Amino acid sequence: MEVKKDNTIFALIFSFCILILCSCGSDKEEQQLLDSIEQTWQQCERSLSEAQTRAGRLQDSVRQSSEYVRQKYNLLTIRLRDKCDAIPSSPDSALQTLEYFSGRKNAIDRERAYYYMGSAYRDLKDYPRAVNHFLTAVDIAKQSKAADTVIWQNSLSQLRYLYMLGLNYEEELNVALQAVGLAKGGVNDDGESGRNLGCYLMDAASAYHHLNDTLHCLQFCDQAYKVICEEGFPPKYGRVLSYMMAIYSKYNHYEKIDTLLLQLKQLPENQRPNNYEICLAKFHEYAYNTDSAICHYQNYYDKEKSIAGRYEASAGLQRCYLQKGNLLQAAQWGCRLYETNDSIIAQRAFEQTQRARVEYIYHRDKEAEEAIKQRDESIIFISTVSVLSLLSIVLGLVAFYSFRRKKFMEEIVGKDQLLKSRKEEILWRTQELEQKKQEIEQLSQQLNDAEQTIAASKVQFENTLKDLEQRTMVNKELTRIALLNNATDKAEDIIDYFRKVSLGQAILKAGSWKELMVAIETLYPGFLETVQERMHGQLREPLLYTICLMKIGLKPIQIARVMDAKIQTVWNRVKRAEEICGDLLRWQS
Repeated sequence: MEVKKDNTIFALIFSFCILILCSCGSDKEEQQLLDSIEQTWQQCERSLSEAQTRAGRLQDSVRQSSEYVRQKYNLLTIRLRDKCDAIPSSPDSALQTLEYFSGRKNAIDRERAYYYMGSAYRDLKDYPRAVNHFLTAVDIAKQSKAADTVIWQNSLSQLRYLYMLGLNYEEELNVALQAVGLAKGGVNDDGESGRNLGCYLMDAASAYHHLNDTLHCLQFCDQAYKVICEEGFPPKYGRVLSYMMAIYSKYNHYEKIDTLLLQLKQLPENQRPNNYEICLAKFHEYAYNTDSAICHYQNYYDKEKSIAGRYEASAGLQRCYLQKGNLLQAAQWGCRLYETNDSIIAQRAFEQTQRARVEYIYHRDKEAEEAIKQRDESIIFISTVSVLSLLSIVLGLVAFYSFRRKKFMEEIVGKDQLLKSRKEEILWRTQELEQKKQEIEQLSQQLNDAEQTIAASKVQFENTLKDLEQRTMVNKELTRIALLNNATDKAEDIIDYFRKVSLGQAILKAGSWKELMVAIETLYPGFLETVQERMHGQLREPLLYTICLMKIGLKPIQIARVMDAKIQTVWNRVKRAEEICGDLLRWQS
């Protein structure tokens, strides 16, 4: 029996180990598939055919893998179809992938899913939803520290294109400048900074061209030319070089056109961009090579299938024939231009109608989704609040019951103990009260003794203070009498000195006026203060000096000699002094 039990335990342990090994192997295989899918994703930027081949090899392995790997592979196939310019019949495939990745935390997966959802709506001419999804992809990239920079740049480029179609040139310029900043600061997967910087610089130049800002248009054209020249004019810039040649031709900047034309002519016929012929025709037209321009416009018209392209070629041919003076041919191409314009108007009207319907459906679906979302949120909120409220009530009742029961039991169990402790406390308080009464009686007796002592000390202090005050008054009076006698003698000397000055017997010294006022204040206490009060503080020095000289008995002529002033001025001051304090002068003269 024990041997059988040991075998069972060994079998369980062995099975558990096998499961761990299988799960580790499965995780490793799944990670290898994810790495291969990511490598194929990056391969699309370098060689589309090799990427398609590698994706085909991964198809069988992906079918047996997890849902996440399958959705990553579906996103890769959507990318490959978009690179091949395959227009989807419906957005269902991209929508299914978006619904899966929108709920995941990986920012790169969500960014890519939103971008290709926008690409699907763009191909289906559902421009409002396309713009919305491209903007969401840009927001995810901005908020994430680890974003797919290429998808970020492509989202901005697609937004620029859609804004251009909608003639919203201000927003076109805004996103174009964002793409330029991102391309200048970004680093691609090969370690090279500024992936396709020349294209984004030319997008900004195109936006400025639409806004008729010639200066900035040419500035960004020059920057794009410099970047592309430093990269060695790779073939991927063919379309940009053609458009750049047309821009320089329009504004008569021919110094770089020869280089651009040489680089474009070196490309094989099958690698030349589809705008090469029309841009070359514009170059010859602006250079007044009318015959060459007509030839290239005609070739472009014959090869181009789009109505917009034929409209541009017809307009160019009409202009060229008008330059040559061939009015008949110009009229014929004018008729074709008119017919093409009608077709464009009809197509645009159809597209606008279709877009209006799509936009209506988009807003309707969006409102319905918002209503459903709000309803669900409301239901969840109400349910949550109800459950929490009910739970709170139940918990509150339980807590209240437990609290009351515990309190009641404590009251019953501790009633006798509490009563005993209260009795002991009352006895202790009574003894303490008796002790405090005795202490209070002792303190009262001490307080009475202290009050009697303080009263006696107070009487003694008052007597001493009175005696001290009397002695102080006597000393002050004696001191004042002595000082007064000395000050009076000195004041008389100062007044005699000023009388000698008035008679020409002495010369006035610096600081004598201050001594004179001190002497007057000594002989006539309060005189100067009374004069200041009557003038309300507005008494000036010449008038004050005149009053002081009049107080010591000098005449106007003597005052004029002492103050070295004109006699008329002194008479005016004397008159003013008589008006202010004549009674004081007469009273104490």
